[in-house]
Amino acid sequence: MAQVRKQYREVHAPRTISKALLKSLVESLTEFKPGLPTTHRKLKVRAIGAGRASELEGPESWKVIDPHALAELEQVRVELVLAAIERRHCELHIEFRSGYIALNVADFETGWGKSVFEETRVLLKRLGISSTGINERLRKAYGLLEIFQNVLLALSASLFALWLASRAGSHGFASLALFVAGLMPALTRAFHFLYPPKTAPIFQETVARSGNFAWAEATAVLAFATGVLQLTRALLEVLR
Repeated sequence: MAQVRKQYREVHAPRTISKALLKSLVESLTEFKPGLPTTHRKLKVRAIGAGRASELEGPESWKVIDPHALAELEQVRVELVLAAIERRHCELHIEFRSGYIALNVADFETGWGKSVFEETRVLLKRLGISSTGINERLRKAYGLLEIFQNVLLALSASLFALWLASRAGSHGFASLALFVAGLMPALTRAFHFLYPPKTAPIFQETVARSGNFAWAEATAVLAFATGVLQLTRALLEVLR
């Protein structure tokens, strides 16, 4: 009989973290959820870089990245298997790549998957590994603007046509704001095409706190909010 598998997954924006944080993560997973009735546990870390792979098991497995040049690391995968009886087990994977940080939990008929997933999310936030804060919220909102980019541009053109016909100030401001919100994703992609951003390393010995603010995302989101407010104002004026 095939096993029933439940999957829980969350992906975060990439970020460079220190070796000390990887050590803290592995040490935290060594005694992760001690109350579970497991028959055995298996913790391992696998690192790939410059065409070479290495793997270690146990509480010292964070040292697997030591033989690698940190700038050449392409992937680091932390895996914890929590085994129950009769081939039932729960697999926890935390994957670090240059393009993302992924948390994945696969539950094979143990019923632990949801709680393991939620507790790991809390652990990643507490360690500062998962992306949080205003920048993350701006990037999520910006992702929605990218999806509706063409719609925003078409709507801004329609509002501009109304403004030309009626010279109503709110239509003009709404048109300009929605045009900026729709245009920013295209400008960002064009800039990255002409000047590709450097790929940040996955790990460093130590990492200073970054003060980089998501200006492009903030500009697009603010323009969108302004456009919606101005459009609402114009509609209220029409309904009076």
